[in-house]
Order: sequence, then structure tokens, then C-alpha cells
Amino acid sequence: MHTETEIAIIGAGPAGLAAAEAAAKAGCRVVLLDAYARPGGQYYKQLAFGLKSRKPGALHHGYAIADRLFEFVGQHPQIELMSGASVWAASSTGNGFELQIEQNGSSPRSITLTAQAVILVPGAYDRALAFPGWDLPGIMTAGGIQTLLKSFRTLPGKRVALSGAGPFLLPVAALLAKSGAEVVGVFEATHPRQWLRYGPQAMKHFDKLREGAEYTAILRKYRVPMRYGRAVIRAEGDERVQRITVARLDADWRPLPGKSEVLEVDALGLGYGFMPNTELSYALGCEHYYSQTQAAFFACHDSDMQSSRAGVFVAGELTGIGGSGIALLQGKIAGWSAAARLGRVQREEALRQTTQTRAALQQQQPFADVLNRMFALRPGRHAWLTPETILCRCEEVTVGKVQEAVREAQAADARSIKLLTRCGMGLCQGRVCGHLVTGLVAELAGRDPALVGTFTTRPIARPLPLGQLMQMDDLEH
Repeated sequence: MHTETEIAIIGAGPAGLAAAEAAAKAGCRVVLLDAYARPGGQYYKQLAFGLKSRKPGALHHGYAIADRLFEFVGQHPQIELMSGASVWAASSTGNGFELQIEQNGSSPRSITLTAQAVILVPGAYDRALAFPGWDLPGIMTAGGIQTLLKSFRTLPGKRVALSGAGPFLLPVAALLAKSGAEVVGVFEATHPRQWLRYGPQAMKHFDKLREGAEYTAILRKYRVPMRYGRAVIRAEGDERVQRITVARLDADWRPLPGKSEVLEVDALGLGYGFMPNTELSYALGCEHYYSQTQAAFFACHDSDMQSSRAGVFVAGELTGIGGSGIALLQGKIAGWSAAARLGRVQREEALRQTTQTRAALQQQQPFADVLNRMFALRPGRHAWLTPETILCRCEEVTVGKVQEAVREAQAADARSIKLLTRCGMGLCQGRVCGHLVTGLVAELAGRDPALVGTFTTRPIARPLPLGQLMQMDDLEH
């Protein structure tokens, strides 16, 4: 099946919904694509079909905004919402862009979509750090736990622990406690005394601090222990996780000798920030930069949210981890800017429509920058590893194999490590282990992580059945 539109928006989270609203108001025909069955992304995640909530606003902050956007994109005649649609390939054509889509549902179908402009808002996924036993069943990301609770009203276990760095641990812990789990502890790797120097900047954003205080109050109500300067550095169990070792850490996250304890759990959530989904931005030839603070590659863009590739706009976590508030603002700017590029509105009108939005973005961005510095990864995390620790779970490549490749084969970049060890060649294509490899190789080789780079992206951005390839018109052999 072949179809076309003026603007294709990939991702129906906060940024994608805001971009669709803006572009439609500007008079553009929009196709809004998302891999989930319902729009909302990770932040505005909706319950699965067949499940209902008496208080849907209790699932997340900002529900009123989400509800309004859901109604707008669902009813506006200029917007076509394609749910359950995975974009597995993207390329530029002479006068636009071509997307290859696999749409699941009662009648799965293959779609080729051409668009005059593309807005990439694919969001991000949880970053987990490796340690002995992190691949045991029952261990998942904090976002995975949130999905079980928000979309399926299912607990990951009865005795649950959370370990990581950053404010995202708080809402997940609060949701677990309110849902009936026994949260044995929230282990935050950083310590409040490390936050003190950021206090004056953080106090300028009282609304965000108040949100964190609300979650903290819930944890106190349910007597959930908050332990700072600690992390889970080992997990053990027979068929699933049963015990975890929690260690006290120094300022660089190195475990302090003799300062650890063993706890019994049946589920563990990990959350050390987020990694952007960059497969499609790389596929479309967009330039990226490496953020030392966030330890990840992000898409470059100008003040109109246009990437280095003309006609490709970016917003949300693809441009830097900043949360839903920033994503909404960037999405709106991207939507109006894309409409101006297509001539649907004058650039002056697009600027007028986004004047307040740009001002709000300048106010909110500093707080996101502060959080990223406060909870940045520390080098001592590599002290948690042993040579036997699995680094690439898909291909079962150990830390020792990567160490051998660096020390004996002089491998000093991600591509060489991939060729020598098979790291990143599995089903996840390095989404889980890529940043782990980059960080470890940078330390072993004494090299800047930006120069170590990331795994080479493939033309096929998402796993798909071979039958899907056979349906492509231009595949003759």
C-alpha cells in the first residue's frame, strides 16, 4: 500500500501530539505514526484496550493536557493517526522523504508513506547499567515497571527494589507503593550533598520541585525507604532474581569496602536516565553530537527545530533529555516551522504563533540542564563489573571479551568492538549495550567517548518479518 501526506510525524508522545496539533492548525495534512496501540508515548501512556480507570488522571501528571491533545488528534480532519505502526526504514527522495511502515492489528499491512517534511519525535528508552546478575529474569527497567502498572495494571513482583539515578525513580516507586507492592527500597546513586551547588538554579523552578515533593510524600506515607549514595551492584537467584547486593558508593560511584547489604526481592527496576532513539535520524543523514553530561548522541538542530537535513525536524528527547514539558514546547515549534517550510503559513506567522513557546522553552531548559548534571553517570560504575559480567545480553558477550579486544587487538571504537565481539549484533541492535560499550572502551583505551562512537546503524531500523521485505515493490530478487 502506498500513501502520501505533507508532514509525517514519527512518535505520538507529548512532542508528537503537540507537533501534530500545530501543523494541523497551520493547515497541513498530517500523518501521525506511533508503534503503540494508542497515542501518548511513555509519558502519556494509556491503558491497554479493554482496561478502564475510574481516575485516569491518577496515572500521571498533566493528564488534562494529554486528554485535550488526544481529543484534538483524534477528531481533526487534517490528521490521520496510524497506531501500531513501526517505521523500519526511512530515506530521502528528490522532493521529500519515503518511510517504510509495518502496521500491526487485526489485518497487518505494509505501507510506503511519502512526505514533504518529517518531524522525528521517537522519544527515548531507559538506560540500565550492567553488574553481575543484571540479566536475571525479574530485573527490568524502571520504565518497564511503569508500563506494566500504567497500561496493564500488573505488578512486576511483590517485593520490589529500585536502583538508579534521577527523579524518574520517584514516580515509579510511588506508583508501585500505591498499587500494592512492597517497595523494599529506592536506591539513589547520588547523594543530596552533591546537589547543594545546584540549589540556587533548582529553586527557580519551584513547580518541578513541588512535583518531586509530592512523590516523596507518597513514599513517606507508604514507608518506602529512600537510600542515597547507594546502588545495586549484584543480583543473584536460581530462576529469577532473589537477592540483591546494595553498596554504599563514594562520589564517583565506586563501592565502599565493607559497606554493603543483601536484601531479598523478587523484582528489581533499574533507571539511570534515558537514551534517545536515534535510528531514524541517522538513517535520514542528520548530524549528531555527543553530550558528555548525558553520555549519549543527540540530533543537532536550529532554533526552528530543523535538523541538519533540510525538511527533517526533531523534537523531544532526540534533541536532549528534558522531559515532557520541554517536549511539548519543542513539538509545537517543530509543527509550525515545518508548516512554514511547506509554505502553508508565512515564517513571520509561525514565529508569532511560537513567540511565547520559545520564551517558555528558554525558561525550562536550564532546569533540565541542571538535572542532567546532577544525575550524570560517574566513572566508578565500571568498578561494579567483573570479567564474567554479561555486557551484551543478546549475544552473551562478557566484559572480559571487550577487555580482550581493547588490550590485545587495540580496538578503540564501537565499530571495531562490534566486529571483534558481536556486541550489538543481536535483536536489540545495541540499544541496551551500546552506551555500555562506549563508556567501557573509552575508559580502557583512554579515549573520548565521542571518538569511540556508537554502533553503525542499519538500513532496517526495527526487527520485522522476512515476509515484510518480500512485499516491497522494488525487491525483485
